[in-house]
Amino acid sequence: MTSGKSLQPTPYGNKRYNITKPIDFEVAMNYGGTLMAIAGADGELAEAELQWYIDEQEMLLVESEEKKEYIEALRQFDWKNAKVEELLSSLKYDFPLNFRRTLLYQGIKMCRADGNYHDKEKASVAKAAEILGIERSVAVSLESLAELEDSAERLRLALFETDV
Repeated sequence: MTSGKSLQPTPYGNKRYNITKPIDFEVAMNYGGTLMAIAGADGELAEAELQWYIDEQEMLLVESEEKKEYIEALRQFDWKNAKVEELLSSLKYDFPLNFRRTLLYQGIKMCRADGNYHDKEKASVAKAAEILGIERSVAVSLESLAELEDSAERLRLALFETDV
């Protein structure tokens, strides 16, 4: 059952992830909750990890009351007691993208956002990949992509002579 609320994608969301339709609020909560449970696998959901996801949502979703409610609901979500398997089983995205790979990619990015990709987080990502039916080679490729993007960001900042 859904609440009838939805979140509207921005043009950036369409460009970045090919999000072409509104996202059901409850589906978005299960998605975000799954990411928080993955990133919190080391026993802590670092503020930088949560902030990475909130920043991502700020760019991907049109400003609205639903978006404000979504961000607040994410901040209140009980990620410590979340069951990744249950959350993943309720995710049904009807977008022209592989949401399983996208979720794993965002999970990896979120885990790395505090500067530490802990072994427990890596294990949680591997478990999520298994549940999602993602081959190990694809999961490793997604981890490599996230690492490459982080390196490119540090290079860009260094070239602009900012603190890295």
